[in-house]
Amino acid sequence: MKLLAKSHISQRRLIEILRVIDSADKPVGARAISDSLSNRGYDLGERAVRYNLKILDELGFTKKQGYSGRVLTALGSRELNDALVDDRIGFVNTRIEEYMFKTSFDPDTSRGDVIANTSIIDKADSERVFEILGRAFDAGYTISRRILILDEGDSFTTLEIPAGSLGVATLCSITIDGILMKRGIPVNTSFAGVMEIRKKQPTQFTDLIAYAGSSLDPMKVFMGRKVARVTDAIEGGHGLVLANVREVPIAAASQAAHLLEQSNRLGFGGLITVGDPGKPVMGCPVGSGKIGIALCAGVNGPVAAEEMGVKIKTSPISMLIDYSKTTRLK
Repeated sequence: MKLLAKSHISQRRLIEILRVIDSADKPVGARAISDSLSNRGYDLGERAVRYNLKILDELGFTKKQGYSGRVLTALGSRELNDALVDDRIGFVNTRIEEYMFKTSFDPDTSRGDVIANTSIIDKADSERVFEILGRAFDAGYTISRRILILDEGDSFTTLEIPAGSLGVATLCSITIDGILMKRGIPVNTSFAGVMEIRKKQPTQFTDLIAYAGSSLDPMKVFMGRKVARVTDAIEGGHGLVLANVREVPIAAASQAAHLLEQSNRLGFGGLITVGDPGKPVMGCPVGSGKIGIALCAGVNGPVAAEEMGVKIKTSPISMLIDYSKTTRLK
């Protein structure tokens, strides 16, 4: 395979571009490829896509179709079919680890970058969406009341807000993992799942997907399946919300608990469940010598908005934002 001669990261990007082109029913341009890559978890701008397309052209895997964009050649189709399935396995974990490493938020100063999920909504729905996001936080099903609003025409990395729309960035629970990592605590984000709520309290996971063995973001998978019942949990105290689990060493349990309490005082809340050493947390497996920490996902607010009929497109773990630029929902 010619792609294997390149670095693993470059190979993965090139294969993913081939997949985008292959999935299109017509020639596709750099802008559309960049948008699609963003949805798949790759932060690759239009200029970088154009550079990679030149490489694929030179390899004979793609060709220009006039001014319409690129299509796969027969050689490109064979290359894509031969691409190893495990090229994507572990990518989600790697991406999470990269975002955790880039998180710079300091609980002592309340300054730095945090990880955000992003949602695109119609401007006409904004007040309704903000009200739902606030209710989800009050109920404990998201981690923060802070949001960043992007207006139409604004762009942030590969995200561009269409006319008549707003972008809403909500804080992602993986930010907590980044805070723990920055304080020297080894963190393994192990599972995403659907957590049952009874009498407003978390009880058990009804479904789990391991991050390590998934070629897709498990949170996106659950969102796509529409298995959550966040609105039921908000309104009646009984429902299903999305959550994830991370593991930290038992030796770091006390330090981790202190950081969780400090973060909570700063407004990083939500229903947090800390398991016993080496024991499952609400049915989710935990490795020997570790403790499991379950946190409600930051996307539960947008998920609740969608359940209530709002047209919304949400991408989890999609960007880093400066915490000082966020505003507090009223």
